Amino acid sequence: MSKKGKYEVLKFTCIPVETDADGKYQLKLDPAGNAKLHVWRIGKHTKGKYQGPGQLLMTENNLTAVILAAEPLAFKDRHSETPMQRFLTTRVDDDVLQQGLAQLK
Repeated sequence: MSKKGKYEVLKFTCIPVETDADGKYQLKLDPAGNAKLHVWRIGKHTKGKYQGPGQLLMTENNLTAVILAAEPLAFKDRHSETPMQRFLTTRVDDDVLQQGLAQLK
């Protein structure tokens, strides 16, 4: 593929979120209280800009997830991860981010 068709690819480690009764985002936990980590990547048609950990993204299946970590992904390896749809401008509260980062370890 020519340089013109290439784009920067980042892969994101995320946890799905849901809103509580107050409309705030909380980690989606299983009955044992654990969150499941998922990985998504920037796709060619991903909308928005990455701003940092704690930012929300929307997957192509309209699932909202919080970004915990980002790392570069080689363009040639991009098909090993699922593309995401868009970055949201919304962020989770710091306590929710810290809870997610604890799950990352």
